Amino acid sequence: MKTIILRGFLCVTCLSLVGYFFLASRSSSRIYNTYPPVCQHIGQIWTSPIDGLEMVCVPAGSFIMGAAQDDAAAGEDEKPQHSVFVNAFWVDRFEVTNEAYDRCMAEDACHPEIYERSAITYIPYSIHPDFRQHPALVYLSKDAQDYCRWAGKRLPTEAEWEKAARGSDGRLYPWGNTLDCGQANYYICDHLPPESPQNPRCGYSSYCHTAKVDEYPEGASPYGAFNMAGNVWEWVSDRYSPEYYAMSPYMNPVGPDTGKYLIRKGGGCTSLAVDLRVTNRASGKGEHYYDGQMGFRCAVDAPSPP
Repeated sequence: MKTIILRGFLCVTCLSLVGYFFLASRSSSRIYNTYPPVCQHIGQIWTSPIDGLEMVCVPAGSFIMGAAQDDAAAGEDEKPQHSVFVNAFWVDRFEVTNEAYDRCMAEDACHPEIYERSAITYIPYSIHPDFRQHPALVYLSKDAQDYCRWAGKRLPTEAEWEKAARGSDGRLYPWGNTLDCGQANYYICDHLPPESPQNPRCGYSSYCHTAKVDEYPEGASPYGAFNMAGNVWEWVSDRYSPEYYAMSPYMNPVGPDTGKYLIRKGGGCTSLAVDLRVTNRASGKGEHYYDGQMGFRCAVDAPSPP
């Protein structure tokens, strides 16, 4: 069956005349349309028409957010553990790539910040052909927000991100409760010899390399999202408050109204294993943070069933 993706002016015209139109293969859960479809079941994949990236369905429902009281690895800001209900939404299956971010720049919708520290200049994206499918690195949360807005999406809330990463069973990592090198790109900087039994290094080598966004399939979340632990930290839309969980609403929490810091989740390729836990809450400095491993993925609301 031939797949048609409507974009640009033609897409807008069709929307104005007939709402939205889609074609889906009967043998696949992939859906191609000009507007987010109803999120019906786990395993459903939708291709976003503007940036061409796949998104996975996260159905509506409650889940356990935060860390258990007896979790010795958890910070106090991860507690108390509490139940949260999140409406259905779609989230990018993979972290936004350099290739996709470059398209946003080509359309003059993304203008990434160049960050200079000491004698090093950090460029928050890579034009090298070998890194086209690696995650785009952004210094400002605004750079991530600009991309999501261009793509007709937004940054996920912390609650949405955590649900997409852990599912509804309270697991510690996207894939379960134990961690090994085959599930995530992370690294503990102990620099011990590889044969040392104390050496827990993972990732590529003794220095940090991001991985392609579709690597580590064994580490995918219950909804099919890749690299929600390790590779790059990911911006979410919430501002940080260490006491927020004690006052967080049950329905669709969006974080406090004010706050100096924004939250980043998931850990990166130089992170310790403790940072890869889905409940971990780290904050950027103001609306920016750059250590060479800040990325993002986007989300979009799913419409209600007819």
